[in-house]
Amino acid sequence: MKVFLATLALLFFLGCNRDNVQIAAVEPVDVIEVSQEAVPPVLSLYEEMVYLTFNRITSEVSAPAISFALSADYARPGEPLSIGLRTNPLGRRFQALLFDSRERRIARAVFFNLGEQEGAGQFLAAVMAIPSTALIGNSLIRIEADGEVLAELPFTIIQRDFYSETIELSAANTALRTTPDPRRNAESDQLWAILNRTGTEIYSDGLFVSPVTSTRRTSVYGSRRLFQYSDGSISDPAIHAGVDFGVPTGTEVRASGTGRVVLARERLITGYSVILEHMPGVYSLYYHMDSIAVIEGEIVQAGDLLGRSGATGLATGPHLHWEIRVSGENADPDAFLSRAILDKDHLINRMSSEQ
Repeated sequence: MKVFLATLALLFFLGCNRDNVQIAAVEPVDVIEVSQEAVPPVLSLYEEMVYLTFNRITSEVSAPAISFALSADYARPGEPLSIGLRTNPLGRRFQALLFDSRERRIARAVFFNLGEQEGAGQFLAAVMAIPSTALIGNSLIRIEADGEVLAELPFTIIQRDFYSETIELSAANTALRTTPDPRRNAESDQLWAILNRTGTEIYSDGLFVSPVTSTRRTSVYGSRRLFQYSDGSISDPAIHAGVDFGVPTGTEVRASGTGRVVLARERLITGYSVILEHMPGVYSLYYHMDSIAVIEGEIVQAGDLLGRSGATGLATGPHLHWEIRVSGENADPDAFLSRAILDKDHLINRMSSEQ
């Protein structure tokens, strides 16, 4: 403010003495550093200082701020959450971190660009899933850019109950699950490399459709499982990461949304398997099929045939295991049947209402 008042005083003095009054030498006032190209070449000293002062003030007023919005203020474990971010210019790497009530980081998502938002800067979004094991209670979403904390947004994880089940395994399935196998380890590493990858393409951001027409389910998302091995022993607890549809071998399995085939091959545990990438960090998985009808790298549309169901891999009977992964975390597939993966307009509206 002192510099600003001093500048105005100098401008007034110079304005009053433009014609024929001798002006004594005056110490220069450090107003702002501006490159020579930024100043029109024909301006007088008086006009130049007015121009520089006006340019400084208007640039400070019009400098865009970063703003944020959550798609919801609360969610249950397993449900997806999207975060909107408006900024200009780009050039920084933004990420969202979810912390539980004990301040433990339980999820992470990287922002990706959705394009310019009607002259108000670039609009970015990140999508994450609340882990099915998340602690109930108050939490927060921390927004960071290159390690700098930009904002902490309050969020609440609300109660959800999950089923428990015990699954009896044959000797063959017991061996599949318990015998060390380098192939199983290699396939697990490959899977995690895919699921933790955040691309840039958006193939689908709307509602998903069910991969089969049947509504019969033999297991649901998030169930807490124990496996009873053929020798009578019991496994450590496990969590079912998807939905199992109890359908006969040969049932058509179709893409739940438009996407790119990033895996289409037989795997030791999941049998004939297909994985689709739908948008950065969002994947759908189809396991235990009897046959595959797509190839890796292919772009498929929602409803396209991916293959036919079966009982390959570690399976106790014919079924389709359908799973959704968001930024590496398993998410409830049913949530994607009832609302869009990413509702940009909703985020923009929430962002505007909170300003």
